[in-house]
Amino acid sequence: MTVRVADYVASYLYGLGVRTCYSLSGTGSIHLDQAFAVHADLVNVCARHETAATLMATGAAKLDGNLGVALVTSGPGAVNALAGLVDAYADGVPVLVISGQVETRHIDPGARSFGVQGFGVVGSARSLTKYAALVERPADIKMHLDRAVREALSGRPGPVWLDIPLDVQAAEIDPAALRGAPSATAGPRGAGARQAARQIMAMLRAADRPLVVAGQGIRQGAAEEQFRTLVERLRLPVVASRLGNDLLPYDSPLWFGQGGIRGRLYPGLIMAQADLVISLGSSLSIGFVGEDADGFDPEATVVVVDIDSSQLKKKGVRIDFPVCMDVRDLLDALLLESAETAGPVTSESWPAACAALKAAHPTIAGGEPREPLNSYRFVERLDAHTGPGHVFVVDTGSAYYVSGQTLEFSASQREITSAAFLNMGAAVPMAVGAAFTRPDAQVLVLVGDGAIELNIQELATISQYGLDIKVFVLNNGGYASIRESQEALCPGPAIEEPEPLNFRDVAKAFGLPYRKLERAATLDDDLAGLLAHRGPELIEVMCDPEQQLLRPLRADGGLRAHDGASIVRPVPVGELNHA
Repeated sequence: MTVRVADYVASYLYGLGVRTCYSLSGTGSIHLDQAFAVHADLVNVCARHETAATLMATGAAKLDGNLGVALVTSGPGAVNALAGLVDAYADGVPVLVISGQVETRHIDPGARSFGVQGFGVVGSARSLTKYAALVERPADIKMHLDRAVREALSGRPGPVWLDIPLDVQAAEIDPAALRGAPSATAGPRGAGARQAARQIMAMLRAADRPLVVAGQGIRQGAAEEQFRTLVERLRLPVVASRLGNDLLPYDSPLWFGQGGIRGRLYPGLIMAQADLVISLGSSLSIGFVGEDADGFDPEATVVVVDIDSSQLKKKGVRIDFPVCMDVRDLLDALLLESAETAGPVTSESWPAACAALKAAHPTIAGGEPREPLNSYRFVERLDAHTGPGHVFVVDTGSAYYVSGQTLEFSASQREITSAAFLNMGAAVPMAVGAAFTRPDAQVLVLVGDGAIELNIQELATISQYGLDIKVFVLNNGGYASIRESQEALCPGPAIEEPEPLNFRDVAKAFGLPYRKLERAATLDDDLAGLLAHRGPELIEVMCDPEQQLLRPLRADGGLRAHDGASIVRPVPVGELNHA
Protein backbone atom coordinates (compact mmCIF):
# COMPACT_ATOMS: atom_id res chain seq x y z
CA MET A 1 0.00 0.00 0.00
CA THR A 2 1.36 3.40 -0.98
CA VAL A 3 0.98 6.74 0.76
CA ARG A 4 1.76 10.30 -0.15
CA VAL A 5 5.10 11.57 1.17
CA ALA A 6 3.33 14.45 2.93
CA ASP A 7 1.06 12.02 4.80
CA TYR A 8 4.03 9.84 5.65
CA VAL A 9 5.82 12.82 7.23
CA ALA A 10 2.80 13.65 9.37
CA SER A 11 2.41 10.04 10.53
CA TYR A 12 6.14 9.66 11.18
CA LEU A 13 6.16 12.67 13.50
CA TYR A 14 3.01 11.51 15.27
CA GLY A 15 4.74 8.18 15.86
CA LEU A 16 7.53 10.05 17.64
CA GLY A 17 5.05 11.64 20.03
CA VAL A 18 4.61 14.98 18.24
CA ARG A 19 1.06 16.21 18.78
CA THR A 20 1.23 19.86 17.69
CA CYS A 21 2.72 21.59 14.67
CA TYR A 22 3.04 25.36 14.24
CA SER A 23 2.63 26.54 10.69
CA LEU A 24 1.76 29.18 8.15
CA SER A 25 0.46 27.63 4.94
CA GLY A 26 1.52 28.47 1.41
CA THR A 27 1.54 27.06 -2.11
CA GLY A 28 5.09 25.77 -1.70
CA SER A 29 4.06 23.52 1.20
CA ILE A 30 0.47 22.85 0.16
CA HIS A 31 0.59 19.03 0.26
CA LEU A 32 2.29 19.07 3.66
CA ASP A 33 -0.19 21.66 4.92
CA GLN A 34 -3.08 19.44 3.93
CA ALA A 35 -1.50 16.29 5.36
CA PHE A 36 -0.95 17.89 8.76
CA ALA A 37 -4.40 19.49 8.75
CA VAL A 38 -6.29 16.26 8.02
CA HIS A 39 -4.28 14.03 10.37
CA ALA A 40 -6.82 13.01 13.00
CA ASP A 41 -4.47 13.28 15.97
CA LEU A 42 -2.27 16.26 15.11
CA VAL A 43 -3.15 19.83 16.08
CA ASN A 44 -1.98 22.21 13.37
CA VAL A 45 -1.71 25.71 14.90
CA CYS A 46 -1.97 28.52 12.37
CA ALA A 47 0.57 31.25 13.16
CA ARG A 48 0.42 34.72 11.61
CA HIS A 49 4.12 34.86 10.70
CA GLU A 50 6.73 32.21 9.99
CA THR A 51 9.20 33.68 12.50
CA ALA A 52 6.51 33.28 15.13
CA ALA A 53 5.80 29.69 14.02
CA THR A 54 9.39 28.64 14.73
CA LEU A 55 9.32 30.53 18.04
CA MET A 56 6.12 28.69 19.00
CA ALA A 57 7.87 25.39 18.30
CA THR A 58 10.85 26.63 20.30
CA GLY A 59 8.69 27.58 23.27
CA ALA A 60 7.04 24.17 23.24
CA ALA A 61 10.38 22.35 23.08
CA LYS A 62 11.90 24.51 25.82
CA LEU A 63 9.07 23.57 28.14
CA ASP A 64 8.97 19.79 27.70
CA GLY A 65 12.30 18.95 26.04
CA ASN A 66 10.60 17.10 23.19
CA LEU A 67 10.85 17.88 19.48
CA GLY A 68 9.11 21.09 18.43
CA VAL A 69 7.87 21.19 14.82
CA ALA A 70 7.24 24.13 12.51
CA LEU A 71 5.92 23.92 8.95
CA VAL A 72 6.43 26.79 6.51
CA THR A 73 6.22 27.47 2.80
CA SER A 74 8.99 28.15 0.31
CA GLY A 75 10.95 31.32 -0.43
CA PRO A 76 9.94 34.22 1.83
CA GLY A 77 8.18 31.90 4.24
CA ALA A 78 11.28 29.79 4.73
CA VAL A 79 13.51 32.84 5.07
CA ASN A 80 11.18 34.32 7.70
CA ALA A 81 11.43 31.06 9.64
CA LEU A 82 15.21 31.39 9.82
CA ALA A 83 14.91 34.45 12.07
CA GLY A 84 12.89 32.49 14.60
CA LEU A 85 15.20 29.50 14.42
CA VAL A 86 18.25 31.37 15.71
CA ASP A 87 16.85 31.28 19.23
CA ALA A 88 16.65 27.48 19.17
CA TYR A 89 20.21 27.29 17.86
CA ALA A 90 21.64 29.64 20.47
CA ASP A 91 19.82 28.01 23.41
CA GLY A 92 20.20 24.40 22.22
CA VAL A 93 16.54 23.54 21.61
CA PRO A 94 15.33 20.55 19.52
CA VAL A 95 13.19 22.05 16.75
CA LEU A 96 12.44 20.59 13.31
CA VAL A 97 11.54 23.07 10.59
CA ILE A 98 9.96 21.59 7.48
CA SER A 99 9.82 23.96 4.53
CA GLY A 100 8.10 23.55 1.22
CA GLN A 101 10.07 24.10 -1.97
CA VAL A 102 9.39 24.49 -5.71
CA GLU A 103 9.37 21.34 -7.83
CA THR A 104 12.74 19.64 -8.20
CA ARG A 105 12.83 20.36 -11.96
CA HIS A 106 12.83 24.11 -11.21
CA ILE A 107 15.56 24.08 -8.55
CA ASP A 108 18.71 25.82 -9.76
CA PRO A 109 21.50 25.93 -7.15
CA GLY A 110 23.37 28.54 -9.19
CA ALA A 111 20.50 31.02 -9.28
CA ARG A 112 19.63 33.58 -6.62
CA SER A 113 16.01 32.48 -6.90
CA PHE A 114 14.19 29.99 -9.08
CA GLY A 115 10.72 28.74 -9.98
CA VAL A 116 7.96 30.67 -8.24
CA GLN A 117 9.19 31.81 -4.82
CA GLY A 118 12.02 29.31 -4.88
CA PHE A 119 15.14 29.95 -2.80
CA GLY A 120 17.97 27.66 -1.69
CA VAL A 121 17.18 28.01 1.99
CA VAL A 122 19.16 24.92 3.04
CA GLY A 123 22.44 26.73 2.38
CA SER A 124 21.36 29.50 4.73
CA ALA A 125 19.95 27.10 7.32
CA ARG A 126 23.14 25.05 7.65
CA SER A 127 24.83 27.68 9.80
CA LEU A 128 21.86 27.66 12.21
CA THR A 129 21.19 23.94 12.49
CA LYS A 130 22.76 20.64 13.40
CA TYR A 131 21.43 19.14 10.16
CA ALA A 132 19.82 20.66 7.08
CA ALA A 133 18.97 18.89 3.84
CA LEU A 134 16.98 19.15 0.63
CA VAL A 135 14.88 16.01 0.15
CA GLU A 136 15.38 15.40 -3.57
CA ARG A 137 14.04 11.83 -3.80
CA PRO A 138 10.78 10.56 -2.28
CA ALA A 139 12.45 7.28 -1.33
CA ASP A 140 14.90 9.17 0.90
CA ILE A 141 12.28 10.75 3.16
CA LYS A 142 12.67 8.27 6.03
CA MET A 143 16.45 8.52 5.90
CA HIS A 144 16.32 12.31 6.19
CA LEU A 145 13.70 12.25 8.95
CA ASP A 146 15.67 9.67 10.94
CA ARG A 147 18.86 11.70 10.65
CA ALA A 148 17.20 15.04 11.43
CA VAL A 149 15.39 13.80 14.53
CA ARG A 150 18.45 12.00 15.85
CA GLU A 151 20.57 15.13 15.44
CA ALA A 152 17.95 17.37 17.05
CA LEU A 153 17.67 15.24 20.19
CA SER A 154 21.15 13.78 20.67
CA GLY A 155 24.18 15.34 22.31
CA ARG A 156 23.54 19.00 22.89
CA PRO A 157 20.05 19.42 21.37
CA GLY A 158 19.47 21.86 18.56
CA PRO A 159 17.38 22.71 15.50
CA VAL A 160 17.29 20.83 12.20
CA TRP A 161 15.74 21.60 8.81
CA LEU A 162 14.21 19.59 5.94
CA ASP A 163 13.34 21.30 2.66
CA ILE A 164 10.80 19.21 0.67
CA PRO A 165 9.95 20.12 -2.95
CA LEU A 166 6.32 20.12 -4.11
CA ASP A 167 6.66 17.09 -6.34
CA VAL A 168 8.35 15.12 -3.56
CA GLN A 169 5.56 16.07 -1.13
CA ALA A 170 2.98 14.75 -3.59
CA ALA A 171 4.82 11.56 -4.58
CA GLU A 172 3.47 8.12 -3.63
CA ILE A 173 5.79 5.81 -1.70
CA ASP A 174 5.69 2.38 -0.15
CA PRO A 175 6.59 2.84 3.53
CA ALA A 176 7.72 -0.76 3.82
CA ALA A 177 10.35 -0.21 1.13
CA LEU A 178 11.92 2.89 2.67
CA ARG A 179 15.42 2.76 4.08
CA GLY A 180 16.30 4.63 7.22
CA ALA A 181 19.43 6.48 8.21
CA PRO A 182 22.45 4.38 9.19
CA SER A 183 22.89 3.97 12.92
CA ALA A 184 25.07 6.59 14.49
CA THR A 185 28.51 5.60 15.69
CA ALA A 186 28.00 6.48 19.30
CA GLY A 187 30.89 6.84 21.64
CA PRO A 188 30.23 5.88 25.25
CA ARG A 189 28.20 8.74 26.80
CA GLY A 190 29.87 8.40 30.15
CA ALA A 191 33.34 7.32 29.12
CA GLY A 192 35.68 8.35 31.90
CA ALA A 193 32.83 9.41 34.20
CA ARG A 194 34.08 7.48 37.25
CA GLN A 195 37.62 8.79 36.83
CA ALA A 196 36.39 12.38 36.40
CA ALA A 197 34.08 11.98 39.40
CA ARG A 198 36.96 10.75 41.59
CA GLN A 199 39.05 13.79 40.64
CA ILE A 200 36.15 16.19 41.23
CA MET A 201 35.36 14.61 44.60
CA ALA A 202 38.99 15.05 45.60
CA MET A 203 38.72 18.73 44.66
CA LEU A 204 35.51 19.07 46.66
CA ARG A 205 37.07 17.55 49.77
CA ALA A 206 40.05 19.90 49.46
CA ALA A 207 37.96 23.03 48.86
CA ASP A 208 36.82 25.46 51.55
CA ARG A 209 34.22 27.32 49.48
CA PRO A 210 32.87 25.14 46.62
CA LEU A 211 30.12 26.49 44.37
CA VAL A 212 27.94 24.78 41.75
CA VAL A 213 26.72 26.65 38.69
CA ALA A 214 23.45 25.09 37.47
CA GLY A 215 22.65 25.33 33.76
CA GLN A 216 20.01 23.98 31.42
CA GLY A 217 22.16 20.95 30.59
CA ILE A 218 20.91 19.48 33.88
CA ARG A 219 17.32 19.51 32.62
CA GLN A 220 18.28 18.51 29.08
CA GLY A 221 20.14 15.52 30.50
CA ALA A 222 17.11 14.54 32.63
CA ALA A 223 19.37 14.85 35.66
CA GLU A 224 17.29 17.06 37.97
CA GLU A 225 16.90 14.36 40.62
CA GLN A 226 20.60 13.48 40.64
CA PHE A 227 21.47 17.18 40.83
CA ARG A 228 19.20 17.79 43.82
CA THR A 229 20.45 14.70 45.62
CA LEU A 230 24.12 15.59 45.20
CA VAL A 231 23.67 19.22 46.25
CA GLU A 232 21.73 18.28 49.37
CA ARG A 233 24.02 15.39 50.29
CA LEU A 234 27.21 17.47 50.08
CA ARG A 235 25.61 20.79 51.14
CA LEU A 236 26.86 22.64 48.05
CA PRO A 237 25.75 26.24 47.43
CA VAL A 238 24.31 26.76 43.93
CA VAL A 239 24.09 29.79 41.64
CA ALA A 240 22.01 29.48 38.45
CA SER A 241 22.37 30.55 34.86
CA ARG A 242 19.22 32.07 33.37
CA LEU A 243 18.10 28.79 31.82
CA GLY A 244 18.76 26.98 35.10
CA ASN A 245 16.92 29.56 37.19
CA ASP A 246 13.89 27.34 37.82
CA LEU A 247 15.72 24.10 38.66
CA LEU A 248 15.25 24.49 42.42
CA PRO A 249 12.77 26.50 44.46
CA TYR A 250 14.12 29.88 45.50
CA ASP A 251 13.46 29.20 49.17
CA SER A 252 15.89 26.27 49.18
CA PRO A 253 18.68 27.03 51.69
CA LEU A 254 21.34 26.09 49.11
CA TRP A 255 19.85 27.98 46.14
CA PHE A 256 21.16 31.48 45.47
CA GLY A 257 19.37 32.51 42.32
CA GLN A 258 20.52 33.85 38.99
CA GLY A 259 24.08 35.09 38.73
CA GLY A 260 25.61 37.29 36.10
CA ILE A 261 25.60 40.91 35.01
CA ARG A 262 21.78 41.03 35.11
CA GLY A 263 21.31 38.56 37.93
CA ARG A 264 20.36 39.19 41.53
CA LEU A 265 22.29 41.64 43.65
CA TYR A 266 24.35 39.19 45.69
CA PRO A 267 25.39 36.08 43.64
CA GLY A 268 28.44 37.92 42.29
CA LEU A 269 29.70 38.22 45.86
CA ILE A 270 29.36 34.45 46.29
CA MET A 271 30.99 33.73 42.93
CA ALA A 272 33.96 35.92 43.80
CA GLN A 273 34.57 34.07 47.11
CA ALA A 274 34.33 30.50 45.82
CA ASP A 275 37.63 28.62 45.61
CA LEU A 276 36.14 25.77 43.52
CA VAL A 277 33.51 26.28 40.81
CA ILE A 278 31.75 23.28 39.24
CA SER A 279 29.66 24.29 36.24
CA LEU A 280 27.04 21.73 35.23
CA GLY A 281 25.57 22.21 31.75
CA SER A 282 26.09 25.98 31.66
CA SER A 283 27.86 27.86 28.87
CA LEU A 284 29.38 30.38 31.32
CA SER A 285 28.45 33.16 28.93
CA ILE A 286 29.72 36.73 29.15
CA GLY A 287 26.32 37.55 30.59
CA PHE A 288 27.18 35.24 33.49
CA VAL A 289 30.93 35.64 34.08
CA GLY A 290 31.06 39.35 33.17
CA GLU A 291 32.46 41.42 30.34
CA ASP A 292 36.02 40.70 31.44
CA ALA A 293 35.24 37.10 32.42
CA ASP A 294 36.23 38.03 35.97
CA GLY A 295 33.17 36.78 37.80
CA PHE A 296 35.18 34.14 39.68
CA ASP A 297 38.21 34.52 41.92
CA PRO A 298 41.28 34.24 39.64
CA GLU A 299 42.72 31.73 42.13
CA ALA A 300 39.63 29.51 42.03
CA THR A 301 39.65 26.16 40.22
CA VAL A 302 37.00 26.09 37.51
CA VAL A 303 35.50 22.73 36.48
CA VAL A 304 33.11 22.72 33.51
CA VAL A 305 30.95 19.73 32.57
CA ASP A 306 29.31 20.05 29.15
CA ILE A 307 28.35 17.63 26.40
CA ASP A 308 29.20 20.27 23.76
CA SER A 309 32.98 20.32 23.28
CA SER A 310 32.87 23.80 21.74
CA GLN A 311 31.74 25.19 25.09
CA LEU A 312 34.95 23.92 26.66
CA LYS A 313 37.17 25.84 24.22
CA LYS A 314 35.40 29.13 23.72
CA LYS A 315 37.05 32.50 23.96
CA GLY A 316 37.38 34.32 27.24
CA VAL A 317 36.44 31.70 29.82
CA ARG A 318 39.21 30.12 31.89
CA ILE A 319 38.57 26.40 32.42
CA ASP A 320 40.98 24.42 34.57
CA PHE A 321 39.27 21.03 34.36
CA PRO A 322 37.07 20.47 31.26
CA VAL A 323 34.80 17.42 31.27
CA CYS A 324 33.09 16.67 27.95
CA MET A 325 30.21 14.34 28.71
CA ASP A 326 26.53 14.21 29.49
CA VAL A 327 25.84 15.93 32.81
CA ARG A 328 23.70 13.04 33.98
CA ASP A 329 26.53 10.53 33.53
CA LEU A 330 28.88 12.69 35.56
CA LEU A 331 26.28 13.24 38.29
CA ASP A 332 25.54 9.51 38.47
CA ALA A 333 29.26 8.88 38.95
CA LEU A 334 29.54 11.65 41.55
CA LEU A 335 26.67 10.12 43.52
CA LEU A 336 28.49 6.78 43.57
CA GLU A 337 31.76 8.41 44.62
CA SER A 338 30.06 10.45 47.33
CA ALA A 339 27.97 7.58 48.72
CA GLU A 340 30.43 7.04 51.57
CA THR A 341 30.70 10.75 52.35
CA ALA A 342 28.80 11.46 55.54
CA GLY A 343 27.36 14.96 55.35
CA PRO A 344 28.85 18.06 53.77
CA VAL A 345 32.31 18.13 52.20
CA THR A 346 33.09 21.51 53.79
CA SER A 347 32.25 23.48 56.89
CA GLU A 348 28.66 24.62 57.29
CA SER A 349 30.00 28.16 57.65
CA TRP A 350 30.27 28.50 53.86
CA PRO A 351 26.58 27.83 53.02
CA ALA A 352 25.70 29.98 56.04
CA ALA A 353 27.78 32.87 54.66
CA CYS A 354 26.02 32.53 51.29
CA ALA A 355 22.63 32.50 53.04
CA ALA A 356 23.56 35.65 54.94
CA LEU A 357 24.32 37.46 51.67
CA LYS A 358 20.99 36.27 50.28
CA ALA A 359 19.11 37.59 53.30
CA ALA A 360 20.99 40.90 53.31
CA HIS A 361 20.35 41.76 49.65
CA PRO A 362 16.71 41.22 48.66
CA THR A 363 15.57 42.66 45.35
CA ILE A 364 12.56 44.27 47.07
CA ALA A 365 13.67 45.92 50.29
CA GLY A 366 10.47 46.71 52.15
CA GLY A 367 8.06 49.55 51.50
CA GLU A 368 4.70 49.60 49.80
CA PRO A 369 3.74 49.85 46.10
CA ARG A 370 3.41 53.38 44.80
CA GLU A 371 2.49 55.08 41.54
CA PRO A 372 3.63 54.95 38.84
CA LEU A 373 4.25 51.29 39.54
CA ASN A 374 7.79 50.08 40.03
CA SER A 375 8.25 47.09 37.71
CA TYR A 376 10.23 45.16 40.34
CA ARG A 377 7.43 45.68 42.83
CA PHE A 378 4.84 44.63 40.25
CA VAL A 379 6.67 41.40 39.36
CA GLU A 380 7.16 40.65 43.07
CA ARG A 381 3.41 40.99 43.71
CA LEU A 382 2.51 38.96 40.61
CA ASP A 383 4.89 36.23 41.75
CA ALA A 384 3.26 36.21 45.19
CA HIS A 385 -0.12 35.36 43.65
CA THR A 386 1.09 32.48 41.47
CA GLY A 387 0.87 28.79 42.22
CA PRO A 388 2.53 25.48 41.32
CA GLY A 389 1.12 25.25 37.80
CA HIS A 390 2.18 28.61 36.45
CA VAL A 391 4.54 29.00 33.51
CA PHE A 392 6.30 32.34 33.04
CA VAL A 393 7.28 33.38 29.52
CA VAL A 394 9.57 36.38 29.57
CA ASP A 395 10.67 38.71 26.79
CA THR A 396 13.94 40.61 26.56
CA GLY A 397 14.70 44.15 27.69
CA SER A 398 13.65 45.40 31.11
CA ALA A 399 11.08 42.58 31.49
CA TYR A 400 13.94 40.08 31.23
CA TYR A 401 16.15 41.82 33.76
CA VAL A 402 13.42 42.58 36.28
CA SER A 403 11.98 39.07 36.23
CA GLY A 404 15.38 37.39 36.55
CA GLN A 405 16.15 39.48 39.61
CA THR A 406 12.72 39.11 41.21
CA LEU A 407 10.86 35.87 40.42
CA GLU A 408 11.11 33.24 43.16
CA PHE A 409 10.11 29.99 41.50
CA SER A 410 8.41 27.26 43.45
CA ALA A 411 9.27 23.61 42.94
CA SER A 412 7.08 23.03 39.89
CA GLN A 413 6.99 26.43 38.21
CA ARG A 414 8.81 26.98 34.95
CA GLU A 415 10.25 29.88 33.01
CA ILE A 416 10.62 30.10 29.24
CA THR A 417 12.79 32.85 27.79
CA SER A 418 15.35 33.67 25.12
CA ALA A 419 18.52 33.45 27.18
CA ALA A 420 21.57 33.45 24.90
CA PHE A 421 20.06 35.41 22.02
CA LEU A 422 17.85 37.82 23.99
CA ASN A 423 15.36 37.71 21.15
CA MET A 424 13.14 40.79 21.37
CA GLY A 425 9.50 39.94 20.68
CA ALA A 426 9.87 36.19 21.25
CA ALA A 427 7.67 35.89 24.35
CA VAL A 428 4.18 36.04 22.83
CA PRO A 429 4.75 33.27 20.24
CA MET A 430 6.75 31.14 22.69
CA ALA A 431 3.81 31.43 25.08
CA VAL A 432 1.54 29.92 22.42
CA GLY A 433 3.85 26.89 22.21
CA ALA A 434 3.94 26.64 26.00
CA ALA A 435 0.14 26.82 26.26
CA PHE A 436 -0.38 23.98 23.76
CA THR A 437 2.28 21.90 25.49
CA ARG A 438 0.79 22.43 28.95
CA PRO A 439 -2.94 23.06 28.40
CA ASP A 440 -3.57 22.62 32.14
CA ALA A 441 -1.20 25.47 33.04
CA GLN A 442 -1.83 29.19 33.12
CA VAL A 443 0.85 30.96 31.09
CA LEU A 444 1.99 34.41 32.22
CA VAL A 445 3.79 36.60 29.67
CA LEU A 446 5.99 39.49 30.79
CA VAL A 447 6.81 41.76 27.86
CA GLY A 448 7.67 45.41 27.35
CA ASP A 449 5.48 47.87 25.46
CA GLY A 450 8.16 48.09 22.77
CA ALA A 451 9.07 44.40 22.51
CA ILE A 452 5.50 43.19 22.05
CA GLU A 453 5.23 45.01 18.71
CA LEU A 454 7.69 42.64 17.00
CA ASN A 455 5.25 39.72 17.06
CA ILE A 456 2.07 41.47 18.10
CA GLN A 457 0.12 39.67 15.38
CA GLU A 458 0.22 36.47 17.48
CA LEU A 459 -2.20 38.03 19.94
CA ALA A 460 -4.74 36.97 17.32
CA THR A 461 -3.53 33.36 17.66
CA ILE A 462 -3.98 33.53 21.44
CA SER A 463 -7.47 34.93 20.93
CA GLN A 464 -8.47 32.47 18.18
CA TYR A 465 -7.60 29.40 20.26
CA GLY A 466 -8.84 30.85 23.57
CA LEU A 467 -5.56 30.02 25.29
CA ASP A 468 -5.16 30.62 29.02
CA ILE A 469 -2.42 33.20 28.49
CA LYS A 470 -2.23 36.45 30.45
CA VAL A 471 -0.09 38.95 28.56
CA PHE A 472 1.28 41.57 30.96
CA VAL A 473 2.63 44.54 28.99
CA LEU A 474 5.04 46.55 31.12
CA ASN A 475 4.46 50.04 29.74
CA ASN A 476 7.45 52.19 30.66
CA GLY A 477 7.17 54.55 27.74
CA GLY A 478 9.14 52.71 25.06
CA TYR A 479 12.53 51.02 25.09
CA ALA A 480 13.53 51.61 28.72
CA SER A 481 16.53 49.26 28.73
CA ILE A 482 17.79 50.76 25.44
CA ARG A 483 17.46 54.24 26.92
CA GLU A 484 19.61 53.07 29.80
CA SER A 485 22.19 51.68 27.35
CA GLN A 486 22.35 55.00 25.56
CA GLU A 487 22.87 56.92 28.79
CA ALA A 488 25.66 54.52 29.81
CA LEU A 489 27.46 54.14 26.49
CA CYS A 490 26.85 57.21 24.34
CA PRO A 491 25.20 60.10 26.17
CA GLY A 492 23.97 62.83 23.92
CA PRO A 493 20.98 63.42 21.65
CA ALA A 494 18.28 60.86 22.40
CA ILE A 495 17.69 58.05 19.94
CA GLU A 496 14.17 58.24 18.56
CA GLU A 497 11.73 55.68 19.92
CA PRO A 498 8.29 54.66 18.68
CA GLU A 499 5.31 56.06 20.51
CA PRO A 500 3.69 53.46 22.80
CA LEU A 501 0.57 51.88 21.34
CA ASN A 502 -2.94 52.33 22.61
CA PHE A 503 -3.20 48.87 24.13
CA ARG A 504 -6.90 49.15 24.82
CA ASP A 505 -7.41 49.47 21.06
CA VAL A 506 -4.86 46.70 20.42
CA ALA A 507 -6.79 44.32 22.66
CA LYS A 508 -10.05 45.21 20.94
CA ALA A 509 -8.54 44.68 17.49
CA PHE A 510 -7.32 41.21 18.43
CA GLY A 511 -10.46 40.22 20.31
CA LEU A 512 -8.89 40.08 23.76
CA PRO A 513 -10.27 41.29 27.08
CA TYR A 514 -8.28 44.29 28.32
CA ARG A 515 -7.33 45.60 31.74
CA LYS A 516 -5.04 48.35 32.94
CA LEU A 517 -3.11 48.09 36.20
CA GLU A 518 -1.98 51.44 37.56
CA ARG A 519 -3.31 51.76 41.11
CA ALA A 520 -0.94 50.67 43.85
CA ALA A 521 -3.69 50.38 46.46
CA THR A 522 -5.65 47.76 44.52
CA LEU A 523 -2.75 45.90 42.89
CA ASP A 524 -3.04 42.74 44.99
CA ASP A 525 -6.80 42.48 44.56
CA ASP A 526 -6.48 43.14 40.82
CA LEU A 527 -3.87 40.40 40.39
CA ALA A 528 -5.81 37.87 42.45
CA GLY A 529 -8.88 38.47 40.32
CA LEU A 530 -6.95 38.21 37.06
CA LEU A 531 -5.29 34.91 37.87
CA ALA A 532 -8.51 33.39 39.18
CA HIS A 533 -10.09 33.74 35.74
CA ARG A 534 -9.08 31.35 32.97
CA GLY A 535 -8.73 32.51 29.40
CA PRO A 536 -6.71 35.01 27.37
CA GLU A 537 -6.27 38.60 28.47
CA LEU A 538 -4.10 41.62 27.67
CA ILE A 539 -3.10 43.57 30.78
CA GLU A 540 -1.31 46.91 30.50
CA VAL A 541 0.83 47.70 33.55
CA MET A 542 1.70 51.38 33.88
CA CYS A 543 5.32 51.47 35.07
CA ASP A 544 7.68 54.28 35.97
CA PRO A 545 9.55 55.30 32.78
CA GLU A 546 12.39 56.80 34.87
CA GLN A 547 13.02 53.65 36.88
CA GLN A 548 16.59 52.31 36.68
CA LEU A 549 17.48 48.63 36.48
CA LEU A 550 19.39 47.08 39.36
CA ARG A 551 23.06 46.29 38.86
CA PRO A 552 24.56 43.33 40.73
CA LEU A 553 27.14 43.98 43.43
CA ARG A 554 30.81 43.29 42.88
CA ALA A 555 33.19 42.00 45.52
CA ASP A 556 35.62 44.85 44.72
CA GLY A 557 32.88 47.42 45.20
CA GLY A 558 32.92 48.51 41.57
CA LEU A 559 30.20 48.46 38.93
CA ARG A 560 30.14 46.21 35.96
CA ALA A 561 30.30 47.68 32.50
CA HIS A 562 27.08 47.77 30.53
CA ASP A 563 25.65 44.52 29.13
CA GLY A 564 28.83 43.24 27.56
CA ALA A 565 30.14 46.62 26.39
CA SER A 566 32.88 48.68 27.96
CA ILE A 567 31.86 52.10 29.20
CA VAL A 568 34.18 54.64 27.57
CA ARG A 569 34.01 58.38 27.23
CA PRO A 570 32.32 59.04 23.88
CA VAL A 571 33.87 61.58 21.54
CA PRO A 572 31.61 64.66 21.35
CA VAL A 573 29.94 65.07 17.98
CA GLY A 574 31.82 68.31 17.34
CA GLU A 575 35.17 66.51 17.66
CA LEU A 576 34.44 63.85 15.06
CA ASN A 577 36.32 63.98 11.76
CA HIS A 578 33.85 63.91 8.92
CA ALA A 579 34.90 62.66 5.50
